[in-house]
Amino acid sequence: MHGLDPSIVALGLGAIAVCVVSAIDFHAPFETADIRFAVMRDRYYFAVFAYVTVAVTFYFFVAILMSRGTGLVVAIPATIAFMVLTPHLPVLGWVIDFLRRMMQTLARYPQAVETVIVAIARSPIKVTERARPELQRELEGYGVPARLIEKALNDDDQVLAPGAANMIKQVASLHTSFVELRGNKRFKRFFRARKAAFDEMERQYRRMLRRSARALLLTDDITVSALDAEELAYEISDFISEECEDLRVAYQRRLAEATLSVVDRRDSRMELISSFGYQTVLPQPLPFAPLVIIFVLDFVVSVAPLFFMNLSKNYEVGSLTGGLSSGAHAVAVMISIFFAIYPKASTNFARPSLYALPWRSYIVFGALSYLLGNFVLWITYSAIPIAPGWLASGHPLAASSLVSLVFLVNTLVLSILLDVRLRADRLDYHEARLRDGATHAVVMASVMLCVLIGFTLVSRHFGLNMPYISWLVYAGIVALFGVLGFVMGYLVPSTAEAYIEANKLIRKSSALDGNRLEWAAPVSQPSTQLRS
Repeated sequence: MHGLDPSIVALGLGAIAVCVVSAIDFHAPFETADIRFAVMRDRYYFAVFAYVTVAVTFYFFVAILMSRGTGLVVAIPATIAFMVLTPHLPVLGWVIDFLRRMMQTLARYPQAVETVIVAIARSPIKVTERARPELQRELEGYGVPARLIEKALNDDDQVLAPGAANMIKQVASLHTSFVELRGNKRFKRFFRARKAAFDEMERQYRRMLRRSARALLLTDDITVSALDAEELAYEISDFISEECEDLRVAYQRRLAEATLSVVDRRDSRMELISSFGYQTVLPQPLPFAPLVIIFVLDFVVSVAPLFFMNLSKNYEVGSLTGGLSSGAHAVAVMISIFFAIYPKASTNFARPSLYALPWRSYIVFGALSYLLGNFVLWITYSAIPIAPGWLASGHPLAASSLVSLVFLVNTLVLSILLDVRLRADRLDYHEARLRDGATHAVVMASVMLCVLIGFTLVSRHFGLNMPYISWLVYAGIVALFGVLGFVMGYLVPSTAEAYIEANKLIRKSSALDGNRLEWAAPVSQPSTQLRS
């Protein structure tokens, strides 16, 4: 540790502590296993990483702000104490809860597992070959004669109604499938995390078998007329169905959790579900790769011009200032993309109709994108050390308000491009990607040009002069944001359209099979209207 500033070491150790605490706090008010084993693995770690990044960034900003008057040695413990108290404060506590819910939604909790449960529950099931021998062996162990078991499982209304016989066979099928799955080492962690749930399901399964055996023995002991025998069969069938229903739902939930949290690929997930006898199609997950590409590219585009500027000391940009401001800009761009896509996948308000685009949603979500992006940049400019010649040093809100126009326009244009694609209802998602990319490239380059002009005018208004920067550098900045706009226009609308349209196709195909999956796509969209 020789040669290191103790305050820097303390700042790093504090950041590590914040990482650990925030990673645990991400799961509140649930248990860690409740979320980890109910969502896809990559989404879970991505959401935790995002939440931890926000917490660590907030920690650095507050520590730097406090250190201006007291020094880092005092500011670091004060910052950590402040962050511990923040969730319990009236307004800030609500903000933390909202951010936590947003990050859990980013992980798709509980939407992901509930979606798969619905898909499984509404899908036809083929009882596995192991179910009938399992039931015969178990019921015989409770003293039920083999001939009575055979009659009960024959679906002929003699002992049990077909629905009840099918229900008990489904439960036995699910039970034996999970027994076989337990031997797969890949699912070892899942079964360990859900041990309490599986122990309870095993107790319910044994109780169901025991009560079903008593009910079947009752039919064998009582001699009644044909009419009364039919009534007795229906009564016992209702009893057995009630015993099995909760157990079947529990097995379906565990299957959905195992499918999401352990298996990585969509086709492998459907293969696992089919091994349990269910024939279903899972919705397409929204990929994260384009977002990662855009985040990295935006960061590079924001940092790259600094290497070509020969700035005086009054305008000098350090590595810390350049890195944090570029990172904040990339985060705000992600927020603007979120408001362009997510509302269309989750609300009717933001979806286009057959005859019009959702102009009111553009205003609402564009304004939200602008305000949140402005807030992120304002906090950043207020916290980091900025050379006094820049507008952001003395007037951070004015600077952030100008730059945030980029986020407003980004949300609006991406929303419109996506809506145009959704209304076209095309199946070739690669079509018109170049058109979308070129359109957004022109828009982003134009917006950046306007922002640069705005910076010059506003700086002069506050009595500041812009640094001498070559026109080639200015042209390069505009060109780089044009490239960023092209990549966003090329990737985002087509990727989001593929996600939404795939779910609409799933819903259509399911409807043709008599199995309507209402979650797969909104009924209000014209292209998904189905005949009753």
